[in-house]
Amino acid sequence: MTNALLPYKSKQQGFSLLETLVAFAILSLVLAVIFQIYSQGSLSTRLAHEYTEATIIAQSKLASAQTGDTSLVSGIEKDKYNWVLKQKPHNYADVETGHYKRSYVSYVIAVEVSWKSAGKHRKVQLETVRLGNRK
Repeated sequence: MTNALLPYKSKQQGFSLLETLVAFAILSLVLAVIFQIYSQGSLSTRLAHEYTEATIIAQSKLASAQTGDTSLVSGIEKDKYNWVLKQKPHNYADVETGHYKRSYVSYVIAVEVSWKSAGKHRKVQLETVRLGNRK
């Protein structure tokens, strides 16, 4: 007679505590992986931007050195990028003979831009050759 008063339900309704905990654990793992992928992508984008800025600075300094303006040999750009300009005469392997003398001197110009990012020292170096009058 007790069956008539309290009918037994054979179907389960809702989730058990164990199922809920497993679902939250899987969700947290998936979110952790997604966050790590996002942060790595963000870091890569920032580094690419910094390398682009450093290359533009180096190209600018090389262009001014090509015109003969080597008055500034080092400096800081955008409060982050340290640059150094080095210019030295370059002696090629061909030896000048007594009857022929070049009327020009070739200079190797190098610009190195360095900065600190993501806990590491980074740098970009560009070089070019410029011809100058023999003195």
